[in-house]
Amino acid sequence: MHLSRILFVSLTICAMVVCTGCTQNQASPVPVTPGTAPVPVPPPARLALTQSEMPQGFTIVESRAKINADVSKMALELGWQNGYGVRLTHPSPDGGEIEIVQSIAVYPARTIPEVIALADKQGRSDGDLTYTDLPVTGLGDNARAFFGKAGSQILINTAVANPVIDGLNTNQARAVSKNEVAEIFFSKGDTFEVFRMTGPSTDTALLIALAQKAYAKIP
Repeated sequence: MHLSRILFVSLTICAMVVCTGCTQNQASPVPVTPGTAPVPVPPPARLALTQSEMPQGFTIVESRAKINADVSKMALELGWQNGYGVRLTHPSPDGGEIEIVQSIAVYPARTIPEVIALADKQGRSDGDLTYTDLPVTGLGDNARAFFGKAGSQILINTAVANPVIDGLNTNQARAVSKNEVAEIFFSKGDTFEVFRMTGPSTDTALLIALAQKAYAKIP
């Protein structure tokens, strides 16, 4: 009986020691602080304006995804990832056609300021046009816009004439007014967009309204 009692006490003490060791070795749970997940960049196609969002009289004539072959080497070096383009047209009351292009591209956010600066410089490269900055609002901090118009008519050679039919004249030239152009550049996060309007006359207020509508679609 005495031995049984001693054995019972010993087993009890051992069990207490083991349990104590387990309690000391068990790590306390580390609290997890929830982080802010990055905003996902939607596919460019989802940011494109649809026919129902276009002004009356304009018709979408092209709408497609862009691939690497569609962009320049410089764009690829700046991190171009993918893109989408929409082109719409409308007969101009002055004759000819008014065209609007929406171009959407995804770049690393760190390179977008350089992309905008280069696009703005390239857009103003036509020496026959005089460019004026356009004030824009509601398009973020990186937005730029301009309007370009020819100061006078220019002479162009419309076609090489047939000397058998036209006598000694080998070329026919006529004076024409060069198309006006307006462009808007803006970005949000990884998304960079361009709105461009060309034609005998341009409606800059309409182009700005379309750009603001597109900017609102970027999350």
